[in-house]
Amino acid sequence: MSAQFWRPRSLLRRQLLVGTLSLAAFLALVGVAFDRAFEQTAYENLRMRLSNYALAYAARTDFDANDAKKRQINEYRLQQSKRRVRELQDPTRTADWQRFEATLALFRRYGDRYSFDPLMLAAQGYQESGLDQNAKSGVGAIGVMQLMPATGEEMRVGDIHVLESNIHAGAKYMDLLMSRFFPDANFSEGNRPLFAFASYNAGAGRIATMRKLARRRGLDPDKWFNNVELVVAEKVGLETTTYVRNIYKYYVSYRLTLEAQEERRKALEEVGRKPG
Repeated sequence: MSAQFWRPRSLLRRQLLVGTLSLAAFLALVGVAFDRAFEQTAYENLRMRLSNYALAYAARTDFDANDAKKRQINEYRLQQSKRRVRELQDPTRTADWQRFEATLALFRRYGDRYSFDPLMLAAQGYQESGLDQNAKSGVGAIGVMQLMPATGEEMRVGDIHVLESNIHAGAKYMDLLMSRFFPDANFSEGNRPLFAFASYNAGAGRIATMRKLARRRGLDPDKWFNNVELVVAEKVGLETTTYVRNIYKYYVSYRLTLEAQEERRKALEEVGRKPG
């Protein structure tokens, strides 16, 4: 992964990253990023952030009740936020995370085969279906990757009603879009999946046209964020740009979670090696 797409290694950089996420994503990342070894410091920082959020929320809301009622509401929201953080501190307890773990090996297999970051593919699967192979859309799209039956048949990788074939077909389809519609592109490792996701959502032909328009406007046709993304938002609409940004947020959340788990594992190993 290119350095420009993955920089939040330190705690400070992770905190800066949080500013681009929704409150729910922020709470999830806080719950994940702080290890129990830093429990006291994490709690104090978290308490301050949640307190600030509750107060800011109250200031933006037009309450007609008296000051006492406002304080009660603020305290209630603060306690609710703390409860959500406690629930999210161990993401492995959630059904979403269990589905992620159950499918990660398949995303790694076909991400490696078609040159997509496995966590990016998993994030797209979450955006499409919540990683639910039983999901079916109103127009007939099937499974984790929400593929239409005709597309699944075209990929010739098996029955897309089966989880592995569904993920395989989705990755293969995006690789096909990249080679067919962007043969002259010079995408970085980080940008390639973003253009693939946009093509998956809006159609590769439309995204190829947007790249040409971006070039005429002096923007970089091989960069998505704040370049081709701007043209797509104007000409195609916000649905596609929101789709890509949501996937990237899920990707960041997955990656931070796995990194935090690895850091905790190493810390526990280090503690185990120290003499009693």
